Amino acid sequence: MARCAVKPHAVHGAISSLPLLTFALSSNPMKKVQRPAAVLFDMDGLLIDSEATLKRIWQDCAARLGFDLSDSLYAHLVGVPNVLCEEKLMLWFNNFPLDDFRSNWKATRAEQHNNGGIPPKAGALELVAWLEGQGVPMALATSSSREAVERHRASWPELFRFASIMTVEQVARPKPDPDIYLRTCAHLGVAPTDCVIFEDSNPGMRAAIASGARAIMIPELVAPEPSVRAGAAHIYPSLNHAFDNREDWF
Repeated sequence: MARCAVKPHAVHGAISSLPLLTFALSSNPMKKVQRPAAVLFDMDGLLIDSEATLKRIWQDCAARLGFDLSDSLYAHLVGVPNVLCEEKLMLWFNNFPLDDFRSNWKATRAEQHNNGGIPPKAGALELVAWLEGQGVPMALATSSSREAVERHRASWPELFRFASIMTVEQVARPKPDPDIYLRTCAHLGVAPTDCVIFEDSNPGMRAAIASGARAIMIPELVAPEPSVRAGAAHIYPSLNHAFDNREDWF
């Protein structure tokens, strides 16, 4: 029987308090957890505190153009590649000025980058450094662009200790399709079933679960969907909690 603890978690944006569940999915508490052959990470909202930042930017830029990108609408954009998010905006709003919106939000993001960049999420640097010390290969598999990855890497090179980095341009089917995780595992020469994947969004978790890996969610902005909660190996309120409970998954 899985043991389950409900933990409150304050987040920025659409949901002020989420009842997050931390699962230990093992019927035998004495059974040793398999050491992962590799650990794969999403980037935005998981390692980099960019989801909440981009939410504020998009909502502000939409409002200046006269459109209300509400929290409930924005929840459907979390974990979705920007090009697909833009398609949703065009469906939701009549005569939406996409070119103006895109130039405005990118200019705002560039200004923030020039002022020091977006910081890592709490616990990200510590977890990555510890995994490197354990000699476990790590990889980044993100729905963001290569340009976004390089921008964050320039600000936080100590975070990007990855043996492989795969971005949205390298796959035909983005998350929630598992393609990016399957291709990353193939590049590392490991079986997905032997790996651990960390994600923060529902689309990302659906991809991780479908890959066959042990999928761990650190929810950001949105609560885990029922199917994600059922398929997750663990759900923690933060990377710090995941690190403190690493005996559950490492």
